[in-house]
Amino acid sequence: MLDQLNLVSIPFSQQYPLSPLHWIIADQTSSITVESTRDGLHIHENPVGVLTNNPPFDYHMHNLSNYLSLSACDPSNQLASPVALPIWSRGLGGVGLPGDLSSPSRFVRAVFTKYHSSCQPEETAAVNQFFHILATVAMVEGTVKVGSANDKTIYSSCINMDKGLYYYTTYQNSQPTCVALHRDTLQDDHLIIFPFLTQPNFHYQN
Repeated sequence: MLDQLNLVSIPFSQQYPLSPLHWIIADQTSSITVESTRDGLHIHENPVGVLTNNPPFDYHMHNLSNYLSLSACDPSNQLASPVALPIWSRGLGGVGLPGDLSSPSRFVRAVFTKYHSSCQPEETAAVNQFFHILATVAMVEGTVKVGSANDKTIYSSCINMDKGLYYYTTYQNSQPTCVALHRDTLQDDHLIIFPFLTQPNFHYQN
């Protein structure tokens, strides 16, 4: 079916210039990356389950080799082993993890955080952890300019494909919202739209 795709030079929003998008297609066990470049459509096995846009996926996978020494654990003294150098802070194993908002840096951060995160097995914990992982690569409004406009992470989402539960947060509302996709909606003969809940939802304890 991908061979029959036609990509057109029409931006999805007049506020932003045309963007060369890349896609990730996944099921419960694996994922692939699909990219349209000057020399055609490419499909890659995606062993890390992470996607950003340009540069192409091959570059991102090759670039990960530059960060093989990153760790969630305290580093060992490989610099000058006879010298007693102190571990003076938590997180020193991650020194060198890129912190800028470019696609390559965000790709590395997402891979590092994904493979070193841990949570309880229940779904609420997994969903909560997912949004924490994506928060490490989110764009805060004003930190990235696209022409005269501000770029930002408009929304983040994940899905339980077994149960058909779609979770999302928006830039304005960080509380996860869930849409149950299997609640009769698959039997309807028309498009059903759930508007984003964008208003902040604060829980007052007193």
